Amino acid sequence: MVKRCTAFGVGVLLAAMTVLAQMGTGRVTGTVKDPQGKPIAGAKITATNPESERALEATSDKGGKWALLGFRSGTYEFTFTADGYKPQAYTNAIKQMNRNPSMDVVLEPLEMGQSSGGSGGKLQEANQFLEQKQYPEALAKYEEILAAEPTLYQIYYNIGIAQREMGELDKAAASFQKVLDQEANNTSALIGIGDILVAQGKLDEAVTYFEKAIGQTTDEVIPFNVAEIYFNQGNTAKALEYYQTAATRKPDWPEPHLKMGYAHLNAGNMDAAIASFEKVVEVAPDSPQAQMAQAALSSLKK
Repeated sequence: MVKRCTAFGVGVLLAAMTVLAQMGTGRVTGTVKDPQGKPIAGAKITATNPESERALEATSDKGGKWALLGFRSGTYEFTFTADGYKPQAYTNAIKQMNRNPSMDVVLEPLEMGQSSGGSGGKLQEANQFLEQKQYPEALAKYEEILAAEPTLYQIYYNIGIAQREMGELDKAAASFQKVLDQEANNTSALIGIGDILVAQGKLDEAVTYFEKAIGQTTDEVIPFNVAEIYFNQGNTAKALEYYQTAATRKPDWPEPHLKMGYAHLNAGNMDAAIASFEKVVEVAPDSPQAQMAQAALSSLKK
């Protein structure tokens, strides 16, 4: 028997879908263990996105396992705290649609006389200041944490975010560089410096950082942005290369296909341009990009 969906039911369904879209559907799982491989129960895991002010929390079970649901694509700061252990902080690029790799963390036990609550609680407080756009307060807390735990170099990423939002671009770049000094392929820091260089009009330098980041993540936006820089510089071949990378990583995204069409036109390759514009219409027929592609196709096929 086929059941009919009432208007009320459709409304509830659409509302639920809207909430899911706003929350995100990405999922990250992992474990928290000590150096001997024993699971740590009750560890608190917090994931924050300084860009979108999103925060997610979880607690590890008796097997040390944890899971967080509700991610949208972006770079998140993960903090791990547990009584009797040194807190840890990591930055990680998370995808909403793709499967994210497991985050398996090892927490070192505190030495005699150390307190687990200090740095962990201060880190959460600092992250809250950052989410609330209270940047001077966040900076003060981060610096306090680093004074007590100078090995937590990942915190320099959050410091860089705060400095960037305060307009202190050179200081922000220096903070991101401190992360790279310890972890040369840190995607978030590479993108952070790249974004600053773009804001400063240093596009050639920005590209070198973005290109390094592309190999460290499956994100489609980074290669697209690199393609845009090359396209605006008139380097059609390199623009096409990175537009294609973006399209491969997210095949149903119409924007890189549309831009490939324009790039092929600039190169005088009409057949390839037509194929790209037709791809736009195929993957997103109701999008604004499809309307632009249709207009281009009408002109090319006259």
